[in-house]
Amino acid sequence: MDLFHDNPMFPAVRQMLGAFAKNMIRPIATKHDQEESMPWDLMKFAQGFGLTQTQVLDGRKQLTGQADESESDPSKPKTQARLGVVGAEELAYGCAGICLAIGGSGLAGSPVARMGTDEQKAEFRKALSGRDSNGHIKVAAMALSEPATGSDISGLTTTATRDGNYWVLRGSKQWITNGQSASVYVVWAQTDPAAGRAGVRGFIVTRETPGLVPGRKEVKLGIRASETAQVHFEDCRVHQAMMLGVATAGGLSDTKKMLDSTRPAVGAQAVGIARAALEFVVDRVRSGSLHGTPMAAHQHLAFELAELEMEVAASRLMVHRAAWMADHHQDNVAFASMAKAHAARTAQMVTTRAMVLLGEEALLPGHPVEKWYRDAKIYDIFEGTGQIQRRIIAKHLTGVIAT
Repeated sequence: MDLFHDNPMFPAVRQMLGAFAKNMIRPIATKHDQEESMPWDLMKFAQGFGLTQTQVLDGRKQLTGQADESESDPSKPKTQARLGVVGAEELAYGCAGICLAIGGSGLAGSPVARMGTDEQKAEFRKALSGRDSNGHIKVAAMALSEPATGSDISGLTTTATRDGNYWVLRGSKQWITNGQSASVYVVWAQTDPAAGRAGVRGFIVTRETPGLVPGRKEVKLGIRASETAQVHFEDCRVHQAMMLGVATAGGLSDTKKMLDSTRPAVGAQAVGIARAALEFVVDRVRSGSLHGTPMAAHQHLAFELAELEMEVAASRLMVHRAAWMADHHQDNVAFASMAKAHAARTAQMVTTRAMVLLGEEALLPGHPVEKWYRDAKIYDIFEGTGQIQRRIIAKHLTGVIAT
């Protein structure tokens, strides 16, 4: 039990998902990485114990069997963010790509849970019920990033133009998780260029909507078990009832608040990768010898492992602190950015040093450290690059946006 998880439910969830990662994810991780394929069978199996494609809307009850007290009293602390970071670390410890495949629909589910009406939530759930045309479980996609904007979500060029009771979407999205296979999308578009950031809105768009055209699947360096693709919108007509944020603040401010709630979980995934790589190296040092003496007895190796352990522990604590703040209704903007940026740096540091310590062995395709090294890089890019996170942190410190 740690500083931010003072409920026995948290270690129980960690133990359950840790066992799932070791026994179910690790054995198939290399296969799906090399094939660049989604683990559809495992995703279906995972639904049986709470890892559903609507888990962000379901809350903790689906996973733990217990309702969150904040559901009856919103002023009370939640547990969802802390459960999210516990689960994200364990699943990414098994395989970051498979972790994203299992939880990718949560990216789209977060804004629906935060800003959606009861009718919109029902529509989102309906779109994810049953099986798709390939017999797979249905998944969702959040279509935010664009070819020319990336992390600069204030510069969206996808537009939504009013036409009676409908909005007409035009534009393209890129690097979209589940972009090719999704049955429902949450699409972010500019409704009023003159309004700037305040004009950005999200729309729930089902796959069969005319004008929604899934694009090519990307070939990626890492997280290959998670699908990433382009999505195009060619005069795609969406009913006004499917616009998110009508009853809330809406706009880019709500979008950014949504990212503040998801960034700790992304940071936790990076911690899971770093922990996996560090454990592999530690096991090797414990059992190996160098110049006729145990490797662990060599101070330069021992000190390097100690440094890496400190970085992993620091990243984990920052991630958990950011999640604790979110659950306790505290402003966690700066801490969410610190947690995500620090964990991303840690994952890259640990996997890089693991590659060096293992030498040529780790260069072989299919070696777990080689895979973790490739997987780690994306964590400094998606959900806001490291540079974006540092701008947010610096603004929190100085009150000035650095240019």
